Amino acid sequence: MMKPERILVAGLFCLMLFASPAFASSGHVNHQQSLSLTLTGMISNPGSQGYELGGGKLVQGMLFNQPLTSGHVEFDLDANVRGLGATGSGSLEVSTSSSDGDGGQQGGQGNGHQDDGDHGDHSNGVGFSARISITGTIPAAIFPITVTSPTTYSSCDPSSQSCNGEIPLFFTGVATIDGHGSDAPAQIPIAIESPYWNPFGGPILITSLDSITTPSIFLVVSYDRASIDWDRVQLQGQLAGTYGTEAVTGSYGQVVNSQENLVLGKEFDTGTIAFVGMSDPTLNANGWFLGHTSFNLAGSFDCSSEFGLPEGTCTATGATSHGAFWMSGGQKIDITGTYYTVWSVPSLFTLTTVMAAVSQD
Repeated sequence: MMKPERILVAGLFCLMLFASPAFASSGHVNHQQSLSLTLTGMISNPGSQGYELGGGKLVQGMLFNQPLTSGHVEFDLDANVRGLGATGSGSLEVSTSSSDGDGGQQGGQGNGHQDDGDHGDHSNGVGFSARISITGTIPAAIFPITVTSPTTYSSCDPSSQSCNGEIPLFFTGVATIDGHGSDAPAQIPIAIESPYWNPFGGPILITSLDSITTPSIFLVVSYDRASIDWDRVQLQGQLAGTYGTEAVTGSYGQVVNSQENLVLGKEFDTGTIAFVGMSDPTLNANGWFLGHTSFNLAGSFDCSSEFGLPEGTCTATGATSHGAFWMSGGQKIDITGTYYTVWSVPSLFTLTTVMAAVSQD
């Protein structure tokens, strides 16, 4: 049973803002004060997501009840997630040999290729090509999520709650088989794991859904290209800190757009941020931020068992983010600075240090 309460998708954004004389204006008197805040929150809406991925290289697998030892796997997928669903298309091609027989491998031993004179029995070679239509998902997390303990979360229940979006664990649909043998079905239900859950090239799982115990297609494969475009992801939470010597509290909200490269483990982030309901109304402000995120394996762990996946196909990673932000308020204030964020493993919490100046004409 998959456990969506252990996810890599909740974020808490902490900011510490310090005055910097580098931002002082010249030519007129500009009043400046330090601002030190801690913002705690999480993703309230995952927005829309566009996925592109492909590759790959066979790690292990079964194909039509035959174990695979080597061969060529090529797949690609374009999928769009909107609300509680996904659509898309792709392809899958497998050309390989099974483990029970020569299958064309014997002549290649020792020289890295098959000899022209190899006339062994190739009847055990298996393969096919398929066109894939994506019609849905198996979610890993449905939003908004609820904190159930310091380390666990529960997903929104669409049957009884108003839910606004999801982050998929699998993309699901139908594979139309173009060629295999007389025993291959013309169409077969299929699921492709999102590379979000195993960055840096995977591997990920591609499996048919025709049987829980003995699926016709069961492939663990790497990928060499994978990206996600995140559109209008929403975060919200509370904040507290000091403005000069004054204690302040309030709320914050963010709308984030990101372009994520899962092979490189890097992301470009931009969006808006707002401070609202501040105990000192001077600090009610809106603005923009711009930065980069880099994922890393420091402190990472295998999360495959959390979702019932094969070992090595899910990795919880941390990340660091850095960038700049600019905000302005209705009382002629400007908040300008840079931030540096360290994400926990898994990426549920963040601690961000920002050097900035709050100026008021």
